Amino acid sequence: MDIWLSDKQENELRKDGWTIPKKPETGSVFFKDKEVGFIDNFVGLSIENEQTEAVRYLVDNEDKIGYALWNVPKIERMW
Repeated sequence: MDIWLSDKQENELRKDGWTIPKKPETGSVFFKDKEVGFIDNFVGLSIENEQTEAVRYLVDNEDKIGYALWNVPKIERMW
């Protein structure tokens, strides 16, 4: 699953337990101390589909934080 984030949106995620390298740095991304994906300057934030807790958090907070998700695993959109 992929997501493009502004600096403000990244900071909102950091408040909720995400560890995201600050731009322009790229690298591994962690949610609640577990590696769940990576961030770079081309794709943005990419989360592994099997990281269900992280994926569910992003789906549940899409409207609240104000980002758009791409390639969401089908099972997450069925609720």
